[in-house]
Amino acid sequence: MDFKNSYQRKKATNNLISLFVINTIVLFFLSIALFTYLKSSSIENYFKENVTVNIYLKNSSRDNDVKQINKFLNLNENVKSIEFISKEDAAELYTNEIGEEFVGFLGYNPLLDLISVRLFGDKIDIYNIEEFIESLDNFEFIEEVEYDKPLVESLVNNFERIGVLIIIISVLFFITSFILINNSIKISIYNKRDTIKTMQLVGATKSFIRRPFIASYVRIGIYSSIVSLILLFTSLFQASFELDEIDFFSNTKDNIILVSFIILFGIFTSYISSYFMTQKYLKLKISR
Repeated sequence: MDFKNSYQRKKATNNLISLFVINTIVLFFLSIALFTYLKSSSIENYFKENVTVNIYLKNSSRDNDVKQINKFLNLNENVKSIEFISKEDAAELYTNEIGEEFVGFLGYNPLLDLISVRLFGDKIDIYNIEEFIESLDNFEFIEEVEYDKPLVESLVNNFERIGVLIIIISVLFFITSFILINNSIKISIYNKRDTIKTMQLVGATKSFIRRPFIASYVRIGIYSSIVSLILLFTSLFQASFELDEIDFFSNTKDNIILVSFIILFGIFTSYISSYFMTQKYLKLKISR
């Protein structure tokens, strides 16, 4: 009898461990999907803000002209950053790139002073950029303004499709996560169906029988949620070293939403699944 009881306890422990592992893995991938959804706009802005609008100045431009346009750009709420590159610096960069000194060969520097402008990511589309370029028409010392139009069109179109795809994947992950956790709890409670029936036969009420099962699975849901979040943020911390220009932790609101959702989802799913599965076996006559 002791051997049988020991075996049953060991089997029950193994079932709970298996349930914990399954829940943790499921919640980890769900947290990745939710994090990607919440951070999709930040990731999109990261790529869009690498698009530059290059303003080339005429050789006749003066220092006051540069100061004037810099002041204008600094006051523009759509502008994120400004970088001035003189034609001498540009010539040096180009020489290093091609590996040949061309200014001495030509006898003059054909390049122009350049102001490289980066707009905020949510302002990167053809309409906003063209509107920004039109606002520069009054500066007569500007020779030319250019940007990579095909790249901007590609970024805008691709991120629109990616946004829809992320929403679809997130919904599918949510549904799949619920089903997997529900099924794992279903299997675990099925293995304890005889215990449920025995407690019922000795006169225990339904609520008394349900309570320890629900409490046990809710605790597993909480522990699984916490471990999955630890795994997620550890992975993000490592990724931040590789992509130092993307701040994964800057938006505290998004992180609070993520943590709250995963923990509440783990608790809710465990509670609902354990309640209804226990209730099912309380209503059935289980053959022994």
